[in-house]
Amino acid sequence: MIYIINLRNQPLYILTEDLNFFYILKNELDKHNIKFQILNLDAKIPKISSIILTTSEDIEKLQVRNHKNYLVYSKNHDFKNYLLRVIAAFRIGYKKNYSKLTFSIDPGKKLGLMIFLDDFYLESYCCFEKIDLLKIINKYIETLQEDNPTLMDINFKIGRGVLTIAYDIVKEIYRFFHGKNNLKVYLIDEFGSSKIRFSREKGSRKISKDEISALILAFRNGITVDQNNYGYKFEQIRNKVLKTEDFNTLKTNNHEEYLLDLKEVIEKVLNGEITLSNAIGMLSNNKT
Repeated sequence: MIYIINLRNQPLYILTEDLNFFYILKNELDKHNIKFQILNLDAKIPKISSIILTTSEDIEKLQVRNHKNYLVYSKNHDFKNYLLRVIAAFRIGYKKNYSKLTFSIDPGKKLGLMIFLDDFYLESYCCFEKIDLLKIINKYIETLQEDNPTLMDINFKIGRGVLTIAYDIVKEIYRFFHGKNNLKVYLIDEFGSSKIRFSREKGSRKISKDEISALILAFRNGITVDQNNYGYKFEQIRNKVLKTEDFNTLKTNNHEEYLLDLKEVIEKVLNGEITLSNAIGMLSNNKT
């Protein structure tokens, strides 16, 4: 069986005789609003750059020699990790190795999490427990660094609004990922981030206000902390030695105009039309 799914950059196909694999994958893709069409069984894969989703059993039957554009699922692997790579291929484009992973976190009673891969929006979550947040982060890092554990840059942007929670998250990040030289942590001022009201276009996946707050934090610069100085930096914040200006918070005097720009930029980022860097540049250019 061959099924086709529309992809922003490249066509994405499912090629399998395993109905169980197909229906599980179909259900997950439906949850992520990835629509697909069924082709005839004798249809040929077009000779254009594409990604083919299949199983190790199907690959063996097909006697495929060049696996370059195949994302192959094996039953002894974690399907959730496989799905993560499929979504990455869909939203960012298929790469054996990605170069940058960015996590933006809005701490609070519920924790908003936004994830960017190679500067494009990948996925978002609303977590109720800190341990759940850390497990999700760890899963993405392990899965996307599986074949290339040393070359990916990992960035964290963490809101400092609830200082005790922010401190605990930074502490746990450095405990979880001790010794990673390509890891950077930024503390971000949360000024006004929770007051933005945003609803997505009809038919799109709903995004919670905590996730939107995390996205707004991703648009901002902050101060860098490392494993050796983060305790001291938090102490400076508690004692109000570090002022708001030190965090380079994105602000504007023309609030209504800024909100219109912000909502447009949010939608474009979530739709994969622009990168995180593009968004930061656009909003920075519109400051007064």
